[in-house]
Amino acid sequence: VAPWLALPDDDTKEGKWRAELRKDALKGLAHCVDPQSPDYLNFRVELQPIVDAAFLAHAFLRAPDALWHPLDELTKKRYIEEFKALRDRKAHYSNWLLFSGIIESFLLHIGEQYDPVRIDIAIRKTREWYVGDGWYSDGPKFCMDYYNSFVIQPMLVDILKVTSEKNFSPKAEYTEALKRMVRHSEYLERLISPEGTFPVYGR
Repeated sequence: VAPWLALPDDDTKEGKWRAELRKDALKGLAHCVDPQSPDYLNFRVELQPIVDAAFLAHAFLRAPDALWHPLDELTKKRYIEEFKALRDRKAHYSNWLLFSGIIESFLLHIGEQYDPVRIDIAIRKTREWYVGDGWYSDGPKFCMDYYNSFVIQPMLVDILKVTSEKNFSPKAEYTEALKRMVRHSEYLERLISPEGTFPVYGR
């Protein structure tokens, strides 16, 4: 929903609802990293926080003016600290490499200290796992599921957008990944039934 929250305000019913949700999201984002809040999220223990932080970082990259810039400086500082604290854990050898990669890409994007190795591995391995015609395997083994559509394609493309802008990776890699994502989207469109449902397979 990050790109939707970033749309300009207007006086329509949807526009007013969106503005209210954006305001609530910003309040919630502050609570997520406030140790004194009952809504404080776990970033420090176990592996799942790598996943959760990745989707937060992705939202900040996709809607910075709506979700990142309006945050107060203390909240921003807390997010940066929590994201960096995730480095004491190892991501699974699968699409999880992109979770670590996009967190570090966000830190690169905002001019913070970042881990180039985590970004480089995420890009290199995912590109190696391309199996053709808009599909990547999820790690060494190909899985026919929806991880291409909601993790692999969008996170790789947005990582490469940041890294190509920062001269960390070639612009051509971003262009190539974007073309592959467009091709994959054509498959997704053809999977939707007349009732608007997707086939139930994989994860």
